[in-house]
Amino acid sequence: MIAFAETGGRSPLTYPELEPLCAGYNAECVKLEDMTAALEADLEIVKQRHLRALKRQAALVAAREAELHSAVESSPRLFARPRTTVLHGTKIGYTTSVGSVTFDDEARVVQLIEKHFGERFDELVKTERTPRKDALRTLSATELAKLGCRIEGVGELIVLKRVSGDVEKLINRLIDKLVTVMVGGN
Repeated sequence: MIAFAETGGRSPLTYPELEPLCAGYNAECVKLEDMTAALEADLEIVKQRHLRALKRQAALVAAREAELHSAVESSPRLFARPRTTVLHGTKIGYTTSVGSVTFDDEARVVQLIEKHFGERFDELVKTERTPRKDALRTLSATELAKLGCRIEGVGELIVLKRVSGDVEKLINRLIDKLVTVMVGGN
C-alpha cells in the first residue's frame, strides 16, 4: 500500500482533478520544447553566418602566433634580462619549464616502481581504496550499521516526469551544443 505524505490541509485529489494539472504541465513543457527548438534553429543560423569568418580569423591568429614565436626564438639576446616583456598586451620571452613526466604504459611503470623502488612504492604510486556501493547494497541494514553505513532515500517518492519529450534531456542537449559552439566545435 502507498503511504501518502501530509497534504498540508488539502483534501486528497481524485484522478479527474489531477488530469487538468497534468494537461497544463504538459502544455507548458511543449511550449518550452518549441522555444528550445526555435532557439537551436536561430543558433544554427547565427553559427553559419559567423563560422566562416571565425575560422578565417582563427587561422590568421595561428599564423601570427607562429610568426611571433619564430621571431622570439631567433632573438634570444633580447630576453637575457628581463627574460620576458609585455608588448601590446602580449607577454613574450623565455621562461624555464620543469617539464612533465609522461609514459605510455601505466601498468608497466607501476611494476617497475615496485621492482626498483619497492620501499618508496606508496610514495610513488597512488593507491585508491574506496568502498564499492554496489557490493555494499547486498549487505543487511544491521551489517551496514556495523560499517557505519546507511541507506538513504528509501520509501515512497513522488514521480513527476514527462514520459514523452523529456525536457531535462532536451535542455542538457541544448547546453552541450552551446558549450561546443563556444569552445570552437562545429
